[in-house]
Amino acid sequence: MKDMSELERRISAALDRISTHVTTLQRPPPAPEPVIAQDDGLPAAAELKAELEAERAVTAQLEERVRAIKEKQDTKVTSLESDLAAARNRIAALEEDLETLREAGEAPSAEEAADLRVELDALRAERATERAELADLLAQLQPIVEESAGA
Repeated sequence: MKDMSELERRISAALDRISTHVTTLQRPPPAPEPVIAQDDGLPAAAELKAELEAERAVTAQLEERVRAIKEKQDTKVTSLESDLAAARNRIAALEEDLETLREAGEAPSAEEAADLRVELDALRAERATERAELADLLAQLQPIVEESAGA
């Protein structure tokens, strides 16, 4: 019987805990809808209609501004597209000129070729002279280097 009374006490305590939690979990009833105060005697519907009309006017103004901005943007895009086409035409013309210059550079005239040969021969002679001077200088330095290495 002792076990029975112990079980009864535990069940009673559990039911008390459950009842306290149930009361804290109950939600309060929803708040009543706010009543629109009428301080100037106009009916609420008339005020709302006036506000709606004001908002419609603002919306119309904003739509007109958006339309004007879009037209301006479209005009600017058209202008930029024509500028781009003109730039592409200029680039094509410059590429043609460059190709003409390249072709002209590949086939020099006989006189230009002769001038280039004369200049090239002069440069070769100058290089040969410099080589001879360097060989002479190395020949003069060779004994000094050998003495330094032997010492």
